[in-house]
Amino acid sequence: MSLVVSEPMEDGVWRIAINRPDVRNAISPDTRLELIAAYTRALDDPAVSAVVMGSTEGHFSSGGDIRTMGKGGARDARARMKLHHRFVRMIAEAQKPLVAAIEGYAMGAGAGLALFADTIVLAEGGAIGFPFFKVGLTPDFAIPYTLTRRLGWAKARQLLIYARTVRGAEAVETGLADVLAPDGQAEAKALELAKELAAMPPMAFSLTKMHLLNEPRSLQDALEAEATAQPLCATGPEHAEGRAAFKEQRKPDFRNV
Repeated sequence: MSLVVSEPMEDGVWRIAINRPDVRNAISPDTRLELIAAYTRALDDPAVSAVVMGSTEGHFSSGGDIRTMGKGGARDARARMKLHHRFVRMIAEAQKPLVAAIEGYAMGAGAGLALFADTIVLAEGGAIGFPFFKVGLTPDFAIPYTLTRRLGWAKARQLLIYARTVRGAEAVETGLADVLAPDGQAEAKALELAKELAAMPPMAFSLTKMHLLNEPRSLQDALEAEATAQPLCATGPEHAEGRAAFKEQRKPDFRNV
């Protein structure tokens, strides 16, 4: 049985989900390898316009598979972290829209994976948690980076140092998740939003993602990034289609520009 499900949905949207329901979709080293292969295929395929990061049998991911941890020495641990960081960078730098659909648990590394999504859809009974201290570990998957940017330093600190879990509506109210869905409907809502994002101008979308990822540290940084990106868009086919649609009073179609 494949450890990762990778399959088409609708209108160019692709679904990738961990498929280890017996351990609530925990992430083992082998799972990570299959995730890298699945995301590489989807992100490199021009026919794929967006990716839904899905749940399987009621859970997104319970985090790192603790049964595979602590094996070998420091060299083995270092090799595992290098592989892990390869995956993190791939997700962080993805130019296509990513929408996470969380049913059940998104814990630890599972939460870290979801936090790189452009939009997080959380089922009412779902939970996002950071239990690293409970197993004697520090947060990984760049969570101190993504969580701080989502919630601010003070709120992120409290979630991490108290190993908190946030559920359903509270997660949306605090900004940890973006959209609340009925239980069992997170992927349906994620597909709807992925289609909406897939209709955006691809180059403008990807450049905006990169600006947000590499947050400007000063006004000068922001202006320099803008001076690089905006001319690319302004002289490209996406803006030409946008202008034509505006003049013709129709909805722009960026799919084939």
